[in-house]
Amino acid sequence: MRAERRSDDLADPGAAGWADAETVTVALGPIALEAQPTEYIRVKWADRPYGTVREVRVAAAHDGQRLAVRLEWEDSATPNTEFPDAGAVYFPADGDAPVATVGAPDAPVHLWYWQADLADAKRLEGRGPGAFRPTGTNGVAAAAALDGGRWAVVLTGELGDAVADGHARVGVAVWDGANEERAGLGAVSSEWIPLEVV
Repeated sequence: MRAERRSDDLADPGAAGWADAETVTVALGPIALEAQPTEYIRVKWADRPYGTVREVRVAAAHDGQRLAVRLEWEDSATPNTEFPDAGAVYFPADGDAPVATVGAPDAPVHLWYWQADLADAKRLEGRGPGAFRPTGTNGVAAAAALDGGRWAVVLTGELGDAVADGHARVGVAVWDGANEERAGLGAVSSEWIPLEVV
């Protein structure tokens, strides 16, 4: 996937500049049950589907200082009750962090996280399913729109947080609040998405 330099304000998920941005469709799947951090979760969700969002459309662009990543997916027709919908993009902090578990204890990821009921996005460190902690610095913003049963979310953060020498690897995660998904009970990409920043 290519992230081209744009002069448009791409913070809005409906901005005209997204119309011709290169977009890829990424298949998602649940984080493996055996990777979940507690026995309680593994038992409670053993016979219940989670990670139910099956695919997300992903595009990226930048302005030389900030990277914007746009996610679009179909929302569940079931109304949310206790838990909100959420989405995130994440990048290996260094080394070869696992994508399908959103990092590991010894291989963290930088996570840009949006949640439908929060005013601001968060920059978190991910060290495995649901092991997400604030980093002490933020610098991440998000804007979202729900239209025609589809979420469109743009997450923006510092270019250097994700990209080195014009290249990055991106993971994607989505939580369906209507299915009570949260923490490690989300849908994630099974492989890193290569990103070229031009």
